[in-house]
Amino acid sequence: MTQILKAENYREGRWPNGLGLSWDIAAAPDIAGSHDFEWRMALARIDSSVAFSHYPDIDRIFTLIEGHGLDLVFNDHKILKIDKRFEPHEFPGDVKIACVVNNGPCRALNLFTRRGAWEASVRVQNTYDNLNLISAQTTLAFALRGSFKLSAGGTLNCGDALHLSPGDSSELKPQCEDALLYLATLVPAS
Repeated sequence: MTQILKAENYREGRWPNGLGLSWDIAAAPDIAGSHDFEWRMALARIDSSVAFSHYPDIDRIFTLIEGHGLDLVFNDHKILKIDKRFEPHEFPGDVKIACVVNNGPCRALNLFTRRGAWEASVRVQNTYDNLNLISAQTTLAFALRGSFKLSAGGTLNCGDALHLSPGDSSELKPQCEDALLYLATLVPAS
């Protein structure tokens, strides 16, 4: 079933380590406040330099959507500079990660998947890409900029998300030239 998930209905919560705020967008199983998930899509607000939460057996795709960037420090030495918005970065969620914020707060989209159970890919698409979504597996979309009309009815406004279950389909029609769409595909691990 195709579901539009409105931003005002996202569930606010604390990071597992208690050091930040997040908003759950979609998860399986969808249990409020549970950190025992197979996959989860969430927004995070990063106000200052802070340690990220530890997620055993979880892989993560982190996409900066607001702010001037940050550095991630893995196990106290390897540094990943994230200075471009809308660029997905994959890394394990069960290593020690410190976040160093550059020039102010940031917001990010996170897609978490249970290692060995799910595999995920994320891409950001613009108005020139084919936005006819046919879901052979689970598909998640998030309107990064602008709004999108759905052929199945309804509108995906900036900050809203879309959840397509296997077998669903929908064409998304951008309502402005600079519209951007985050698109994630999740497949059971082989």
